[in-house]
Amino acid sequence: MGNEAAKVKYDVVPYTRGQGLDLGCGPFKAFPHFIGVDNGHHARMFGWPGRPDVHVDTAENLKPFASGSMDFCFSSHLLEHIQDYKGALIEWSRVVRDGGYLILYLPSDELYPKVGEPGANPDHRWNVNYDKVVEAMMGVDRSWDLVEYQKRDTDNGPGQPGNEYSLLFVFKFT
Repeated sequence: MGNEAAKVKYDVVPYTRGQGLDLGCGPFKAFPHFIGVDNGHHARMFGWPGRPDVHVDTAENLKPFASGSMDFCFSSHLLEHIQDYKGALIEWSRVVRDGGYLILYLPSDELYPKVGEPGANPDHRWNVNYDKVVEAMMGVDRSWDLVEYQKRDTDNGPGQPGNEYSLLFVFKFT
């Protein structure tokens, strides 16, 4: 529904110090110090101006970045577009140093239409929930702690849809 990262950007500030990636940033990098990583799909689709700092063919392959080279990876509303989301999480985790963070902001399957339902984004590949994300992180061959989890929904009154329908996960690698 637009610049989803703007809804959570100030809440992730404590986890985004140093050098890090904004995966799938499109034209809306959350903060100037983030390294924007994108394939330009939405820029071409919607005619958005500008280019990411680093262009990749797919977010599941971050070969331009060395293992353990980033203090954080931030991704807002991207992982649900990736069929092999477990593989993507392994790759994203690879580039984060020990003591660094993986921050995920994703549409909740309780708050957003599920794949195939009316109103759902046709580009979503799977329905996101707490259990699926934590299970996928179990496949990451590193130690981590879930240091923050929020179900972020807003209620704007009867008949007024909220503008947040997402889950926030912050994983710290140990």
